[in-house]
Amino acid sequence: MKSPRLSYPALRGELGPEIALIGGIDADILYQTPAKIRQAVETVLPLLPPGRFIPLADGRVRPDVPYANYAFYRRLLEELILVRP
Repeated sequence: MKSPRLSYPALRGELGPEIALIGGIDADILYQTPAKIRQAVETVLPLLPPGRFIPLADGRVRPDVPYANYAFYRRLLEELILVRP
């Protein structure tokens, strides 16, 4: 049985902007549709403005993740996160 997911927005809310975070995107979402992948990435966007956060898939991306999904995820990170003003 999978353990419950840790909510990065809730963790940041509890511990404040001083806590540095990396990850926050469930790697299993990469098996889902582009819409689900986008939704997962967008849930961590509010963590960016205070800084001290690097959004990434939690854990290693597995070799059986469809390449198209992984490519979509990486482009989406670039579009929504890396190119932010």
